[in-house]
Amino acid sequence: MQFSVSSLSATKKVIRRGSVSVLALTLGMLFIQQASAENLRVWLKKQKGQTSEQAAKPGFGTSTGNSQKKLKSQEPLSQPAQTNFNGGLSGAKATTETEVVVDKSVSPMLSPTAMAGIQNAVTRYEIIAARGGWQSVASTKLAKGAQGKEVTVLKRRLVAEGYLPESTLEGEKGVTFTTALEQALKQFQINHGLAATGRLDKATQAALNVPVQRRLTTLRANLPRVAEYSRDLSSRYIVVNVPALQLEAVQNGRVYSRHNVIAGKPERPSPIVMANLSDINFNPYWNVPVSIVERDLIPQILKGGTQTLKKQNIRIYDGYQGPEVDPDDVDWSSTPADRYHFRQDPGKDNAMATMKINFPSPFGVYMHDTPTRSLFGTAGRYLSSGCVRVEKVPILVNWVLNGQEGWNQSRIAEMAESLERLDVKLIDPPQLRWVYLTAWATGTGQVNFRDDIYELDGTGFIVGQPMPVGEYSEDGKRYVLKPIPHTPAASPVDSLSDNSFDLFGNDDTPRKRASESKSKPVVATTNFTGTKPVAKKKAAKVEPKSKGKTDSGSAFSRLQKNPQTASVAASEEPKTIKKKKKKTVEAAKATPPAKPDEEPLFGQD
Repeated sequence: MQFSVSSLSATKKVIRRGSVSVLALTLGMLFIQQASAENLRVWLKKQKGQTSEQAAKPGFGTSTGNSQKKLKSQEPLSQPAQTNFNGGLSGAKATTETEVVVDKSVSPMLSPTAMAGIQNAVTRYEIIAARGGWQSVASTKLAKGAQGKEVTVLKRRLVAEGYLPESTLEGEKGVTFTTALEQALKQFQINHGLAATGRLDKATQAALNVPVQRRLTTLRANLPRVAEYSRDLSSRYIVVNVPALQLEAVQNGRVYSRHNVIAGKPERPSPIVMANLSDINFNPYWNVPVSIVERDLIPQILKGGTQTLKKQNIRIYDGYQGPEVDPDDVDWSSTPADRYHFRQDPGKDNAMATMKINFPSPFGVYMHDTPTRSLFGTAGRYLSSGCVRVEKVPILVNWVLNGQEGWNQSRIAEMAESLERLDVKLIDPPQLRWVYLTAWATGTGQVNFRDDIYELDGTGFIVGQPMPVGEYSEDGKRYVLKPIPHTPAASPVDSLSDNSFDLFGNDDTPRKRASESKSKPVVATTNFTGTKPVAKKKAAKVEPKSKGKTDSGSAFSRLQKNPQTASVAASEEPKTIKKKKKKTVEAAKATPPAKPDEEPLFGQD
């Protein structure tokens, strides 16, 4: 057989092009395999040397309006779609609202049947995955009345997940953006924490295009959480879902009221605790946690003088209930943050505002009102130092005190106006669950998803204190079961911006990440204070003293006993120092509530 010169040349070109394609495909596959195999600490190491300023996004700025850059280590590793606020756009509004559900039509996020719901969801999504998943949506702007192939693709996507029946694809209506499609899209947006516009936008497209396998992974990560959080629920309880930034007051299986909340920043995350409420403080003092004194308050004193204290009505004392100290007599350049007790007087500018709701927790957190209530109308409300601020807290307090003699909505309003200090012990308190649910299914079968804001999915996390994003505990976990011992620096941090202190612990302090240490993992410097550092031992079981149904200690204990539920274990408990007396704080049991005017050692705002 003979070949002409031209045909031989053409054959060479085809072979050369094929070789290049094979080489490119091979290199691409190698890159994907390498990226998928790279673990968290290796990924973080690549971030070394990059800036630790926070990105100007809602949810990561200060309450004074200053924008900050998002830490590189806070960016999701797999870049999931932002689904708990409207695309993270600057100035975005909250996509949920605080309301009393008058018609009792809302099913709670967490209920005794929640486990069955999420198990059914896993089965459904496994079937969807076995069928090949769903088609990606290319269009970013579609609304009612639109026609064309893009509309059909959108309908197929919603049919695949059960938001529309297959009959909507038939005939002429299959290419038309109908009212039924608008309603289905609104429901999808609600279930993903997006603005329920009924129109296809960029944020909705991103959520639609999350692969089914990733949704399955999220659902499976939440199975043990739902099992633990829903255990032994009573007829009356409060759920605070941190990834959803929402609180629900639940009575007899229905939601009484929903509240927007503000939760802990990724660098100061809110812990996950289960307990009963204990008491309510009206017009409380704010005893400033040592962590905020160190990170925020002393640096502001060094920059602006003691006027910082006077402007915020903060007094200092030589120990708790000790004599008051003149701040002008203190050498702040060499004073450790735990040397004095800092307390803010009640008033309209008090960080707790009018009300504070207490419950036992080894992490010293609580729920409270806030003077900066405008923040509840914004998206991405991860702004606190660990505690939870509640919108329209009088509604919640009235529900909590319902049936307790002498209390009603009018008296609660009068107390808020009076600025009178009063502590009310709860006679029949509801249960409390601070939960971390990035996926859940309601009683109606609706499946909901939210962002993994603290990057805890896949880590075995159920309860305890998440480490700041990008940091690890001494034993290499992304969370701990009890407060970490921490001694405040003798020389306070001095790199904060002028507007970093606003009574809520916002700061620009560059944090040392786990990736920046020569040896990994490391014990991160956290906002837990007031303890002497001690050497940690290997995991040891801690048995609770009692088996109360709502005792958070029983939750810790069960998780330790069942390695299939989560790989959690407690280490030796450090000894805390309080009022110069030693006291052991058990990691597997919640601490008793603080005295009326006293904050726990590990208090966070």
